[in-house]
Amino acid sequence: MNAAFMPGPAALREVPLGRAARALWTLREDASLLNHGARGAVPRVVQQEQERLRAGMERHPDAFFARIEPSGTERAPRAVAAAIARMVGTSGERIALVENATSGVQAVLDSLPFGQGDAILVTELQYNAVRLAVEARCRETGATPLVVRLPLPLDEDTVVERVLDAAGPQVKLALLDHISSGTAMRLPLERIAPELRRRGIPVFIDGAHAVGQIPLDLDALPVDWYVGNLHKWGYAPRGSALLYAAPGAASLTRPLLVSHYIGQGFPHSFDYTGSRDYTAWLAIPRALAFREELGVQRVRAYCADLVLAGSTALQRIGARPVAPLAADLAMRAFLLPQVRPATDADAAVVTRELWNQARIQVRCARQGSALLLRFCAQAYVEADELAALAAAMDRLGWPARQ
Repeated sequence: MNAAFMPGPAALREVPLGRAARALWTLREDASLLNHGARGAVPRVVQQEQERLRAGMERHPDAFFARIEPSGTERAPRAVAAAIARMVGTSGERIALVENATSGVQAVLDSLPFGQGDAILVTELQYNAVRLAVEARCRETGATPLVVRLPLPLDEDTVVERVLDAAGPQVKLALLDHISSGTAMRLPLERIAPELRRRGIPVFIDGAHAVGQIPLDLDALPVDWYVGNLHKWGYAPRGSALLYAAPGAASLTRPLLVSHYIGQGFPHSFDYTGSRDYTAWLAIPRALAFREELGVQRVRAYCADLVLAGSTALQRIGARPVAPLAADLAMRAFLLPQVRPATDADAAVVTRELWNQARIQVRCARQGSALLLRFCAQAYVEADELAALAAAMDRLGWPARQ
């Protein structure tokens, strides 16, 4: 397909997934980009929509910002929230727009009163920026970060047991991943969250990798807050994320910045925080429409096949899955066995050599003493790229390979 040609919405479902679909993005053609979960990739039509919106902002700034302010007649962020809500199983009035999952986490942490003797429960799988935010909030308030250790490889029963064993009366907030970033494991929230709430512990879920990757029904989840990025698996521009607050939690939740509409409460107080660029938010409906036009179930099934193929190829060279195969996840992580504990430098070597020697982009990182490799499937990825990943790993090896 010619990269300059963009099929209409009805024709998108006819575009073969894999290499042919890459023309729907502006991604370079000479590399295997297997790290979609890190920063996403914005489709051409969504880039064009944001450019159109930005041009309108510059053509008449006052009129543009009048669309954003909660006091205006259009209140454009509320229409965006309603579009998101239809995808994640809630109403727009339970969704605030934020820049990314980390800023949503920070807003909730800053909204809650913690003190001496209190604890905020997280697991060691938690995304580093979120972990640092928890530690900072604890230093400010005298609370303690309670980190649940989880052995690798992971299994659901151990996760449930260790989290619930740690959830004592001192825990004033449990902050858990839905899908952990480094290990690409879907945590069994349906087993953990109800018990936490039964114990009176508020539950906050970091769904940075879940929104768009797996089906969601937020109103059916027994959680108080849920935050998720839209620039990863929702195809939206970067700077696009949601913060959900259940009815009992909404009145507690304040934005990071106090601005003109702070008195309107959640979610309206999040909508306008001054003269920033809101075009990423306003382009979200076009991104969600692209997702539907491409075919949500079609892409999920395609990615499931890719993950299976990639898993088989990596296991042949000795890589070990971190968690059991999940049919609804478009990414998977593997332990790279070593004869000594892993270092951050080991991970940097793997990432650098795969790129320099094979033009393959993946995520490799240290998790505790283990070296983890994670790859992501996506509509623009071809099966032979995953076979090439395994072949390159086997040829190049990794530090202290076992």
